[in-house]
Amino acid sequence: MVILVFKTSLMNRKQIQAISPSLNDHPSVLSWSVDLEDWERILRIEATNQSSAHEIAASIKALGFECEELNH
Repeated sequence: MVILVFKTSLMNRKQIQAISPSLNDHPSVLSWSVDLEDWERILRIEATNQSSAHEIAASIKALGFECEELNH
């Protein structure tokens, strides 16, 4: 298991609901959460492998939101 951390442009619960199907259906994603209180609107994902980071970011971007992996 790996932890993936992304900076996003998500601003509210409605936007989080918009990305939910994409993350919930992704085969590598075990669990995820968004911290709207953080200024970078952190998306934290527990995934089965690191290689899915680019794919996850691309799927969020395809939905119209910024999503950039942070090095931690």
